Amino acid sequence: MKHSFKKLSIALLSLGFVAFISSCSKDDPEPEVPQEEIGSATLTFTEVEWHGDHAHDLEDPEVVSVTFDEDGLPPVGAHLHLDAGKTYRLTLTATDFAGREGAEQEFLEESDIHQLFFLGAPEGVLDYQYADPDNKRVGVTGYLHVLKPSDSFVFNVILRHLNNGVKASITDADWNNPNYTKFSGENDLDLKVEVHVVDGDHDHDDH
Repeated sequence: MKHSFKKLSIALLSLGFVAFISSCSKDDPEPEVPQEEIGSATLTFTEVEWHGDHAHDLEDPEVVSVTFDEDGLPPVGAHLHLDAGKTYRLTLTATDFAGREGAEQEFLEESDIHQLFFLGAPEGVLDYQYADPDNKRVGVTGYLHVLKPSDSFVFNVILRHLNNGVKASITDADWNNPNYTKFSGENDLDLKVEVHVVDGDHDHDDH
């Protein structure tokens, strides 16, 4: 009988130890790191002085920006004015759901599977050049050349998460390709805002 009790005690102690380990595992799970969860995105247009193939910063540039919420929506009534004949450095910045800045860096770090497209402008109104560091050609930074005035249009910025190997088939000329979905993948961002391109004599406060 004593021998049986000893066996039972050892068995119970073993079960308790296993339960303790199991409890610790459940109480202390490894935290999951969110991937590409965007809380907000901002497009900023900063006027620069363009010299053939490169830009110079201005001391007092015109700066236009718009911030989109987690659903990709701009503020109600958002309406941007850009000036014909000017060049703007166009940058995309983003925050994660916790409000931390710099989320756009992930798109650069994974440049082989990310691409920005800039759609919606009437033909001949805009031209664009990718200007990301190390020639990564994503579109987080680029130069937008505003060539001529235009009636208002919906400027649509798409951040495409590409399937592996697709990036190699995209050229600089595809920056505004309306058939961008032929580059297989899915959209990480789909941002839309109304833009009006005005001539230099136009008063921005008129609209």
